[in-house]
Amino acid sequence: MSILLKSPVDALSEYVRQSSVSADPNFNAGVKGAREFAQARLEELGFEVNLISTPIHPIILATRGDPSWPRLVIYGHYDVQPPDPLDLWTSDPFDAVERDGRIYGRGAADNKGPQIVHMSALARVFKDIPDYPLHITYLIEGEEEIGSPSFRSFLEEHKEKLSGDMLLVSDTGSPGPDQLVVTTGLRGLCAMEVKVFGPSQDLHSGVHGGALLNPLQALMRVCSSLHDAEGKVAVPGFYDAVQSPEDWERGELAKLPITEAQYSKFLGISEFSPPPGFSALEGIRFCPTLEFNGVGGGYQGEGSKTVIPSEAFAKITCRLVPNQKSEDIAYKVKQAIIDACPSAVRVEVEIKGGGDPYVVIPPGKPGSTGKESELMKKAFSVAQDCIEECFNSEPIFLREGGSIPIIQDLKEVAGLDSLMIGLFTNEDNLHAPDESFHLGMMNRAITAFEKFFRKLV
Repeated sequence: MSILLKSPVDALSEYVRQSSVSADPNFNAGVKGAREFAQARLEELGFEVNLISTPIHPIILATRGDPSWPRLVIYGHYDVQPPDPLDLWTSDPFDAVERDGRIYGRGAADNKGPQIVHMSALARVFKDIPDYPLHITYLIEGEEEIGSPSFRSFLEEHKEKLSGDMLLVSDTGSPGPDQLVVTTGLRGLCAMEVKVFGPSQDLHSGVHGGALLNPLQALMRVCSSLHDAEGKVAVPGFYDAVQSPEDWERGELAKLPITEAQYSKFLGISEFSPPPGFSALEGIRFCPTLEFNGVGGGYQGEGSKTVIPSEAFAKITCRLVPNQKSEDIAYKVKQAIIDACPSAVRVEVEIKGGGDPYVVIPPGKPGSTGKESELMKKAFSVAQDCIEECFNSEPIFLREGGSIPIIQDLKEVAGLDSLMIGLFTNEDNLHAPDESFHLGMMNRAITAFEKFFRKLV
């Protein structure tokens, strides 16, 4: 009997034990192990599996069913974030320890647990319906946690194999194990690194201080110019293309079972600072941002070293909302930085990539296109019914603050719109020590997806 049928928890544990950190070549054996694990599970389910080579890690492309049937594509990723800092883990990040109703380990929630949910649900369905009348394509990549650098070229080359009626994704979040969210939008992303150059070498701040502009001071001046006193982004044209949320989206957000007081307590902060006209919970879903992710320059060690650094840097990312474009925003921010930089120093701005935002309006909601495939129209309705039946609560339809740029790539290249059902929560500690996956949610989600797949045909 397949491990997916016998024990989904054991399947997830084995998957998590494959230390598939894509960012570090020292983990290449674990990356290979995770890929082989996913490939073996798909072969057990009757998929024809192909490995598509990329410059970094191969992509799993698997198909099952008659090509003339309605076509469903399922996306996931087998790579994980680095486990550091290791000393903050309660147990080994690749031991897959079960504790207090959770499986602990890097990748348990992002994205190996959700993959096991889908696969286990399909295993149950295929056991009863060997000729299940959907053509299913599985797409599992190994570079998501490093920005999917090989994905766009893969799509361009293999888009014929990926054409279909809809995409199913569970790489998004929900507020808790008893309340699922159907994600209707993802913010886009653009990233850049700013470097400010001053003297040709670090200088003694006593001997030379007062004669020249410190690159750190210049950088702080530039960075402070990018927001106004209310916290809005001050880059010219930054908000020109922003699409306001629909009234029904604000109504869905009001259903979220979390208060701002609970949210601030979870974050450990005393007050919020959202853009004018938006609450904190609205800001993370409906508003674009410009954030400083890292700033440095000069001496960083213990004690004091009185230097004027020769250079300073800042790492910046912008989260984007419909209808902003990553390339356009990157250009505007870069130009604003150049314009704000004092002439006494030299600045370089390197664009590090990104992706456009994605939004899908559920069929029948205000703002929907009405052009959705019949499978897509049915999927939203069926998903709502199955989630309500298994979780005893209706799903909430919400945009998410995070970014998955490849979702928009799949829309642009393969024409696929997405049904995104969140299967991780804030308590799962994605990208942080003690990442885990709630086993109660996992078991109910497998049942919900089993019902979903059965009712979809």
